[in-house]
Amino acid sequence: MNLDPSHALDLTARLACTAALVGNCEALAARRMFAYPGVFHISGVRSMHWMRSPLLAVVGGRETQLLVLGLLGSLTAVLLGPWDPLGYLALLTALVIRLAMGQRRILGGDGAEQLTTLVLLSVALAGFPPVSPARTALAVGFIAAQLVLCYTTSGVSKLASPTWRGGAAVGDIISTQTYGLRVAARALSRVPFGSAGLGWAVMLFEAAFAATLFGPPWLVPAALAVALLFHLGCAVVMGLNDFLWAFPATYPCAVVLSQWLR
Repeated sequence: MNLDPSHALDLTARLACTAALVGNCEALAARRMFAYPGVFHISGVRSMHWMRSPLLAVVGGRETQLLVLGLLGSLTAVLLGPWDPLGYLALLTALVIRLAMGQRRILGGDGAEQLTTLVLLSVALAGFPPVSPARTALAVGFIAAQLVLCYTTSGVSKLASPTWRGGAAVGDIISTQTYGLRVAARALSRVPFGSAGLGWAVMLFEAAFAATLFGPPWLVPAALAVALLFHLGCAVVMGLNDFLWAFPATYPCAVVLSQWLR
């Protein structure tokens, strides 16, 4: 059964807005970090911008209100989708708030946040009236290409790392205070070659992900299911909750791209 590009972009938009919703909730839970002497206090953030940003003066002191507005926008877009007029306006609101808060949260960003922003921007451009099938298809192809680029570069960079090739990387990461889980670290340490095996599985899967798009129809859903389990594990063990939504948000577009390639 083939997936229509318009339907795929609708699913992608709703999942990306879910990722934005999770990000807003996490930022609200840590809103004290925007006050003095938090790491995101405006006095410190201003010094990190290479030029004067008028937006900082507008956003400064209004972080909670903007995050709540972004949360409501994301939730509305999840419920209505990008093809509904109100849902499209809600998606635009979530995107604008995300870009504005990016000026305040210049530290601590990650690949999932960047991918979510790219997806929301792509959907916003595709959904700008009047909607055309050509722009929808272009957005689907761009988002799918971003997923392939993310996985491929991540896998290749890991393969170039002696720490990853040596097998110690996974064990070292989940043993840290920031991204670790003591129970998982202990369990992995009891498995012979557990860290090395898991590390090589991640590296090879990411580096070879693009090849799955050229395979038989059953291979793409299987590969995406494995990738989803990987991100679920990262969310549970490492606390990377936004990764669980940001990357799977692009999967419908990857399915459509695989259909085109076949």
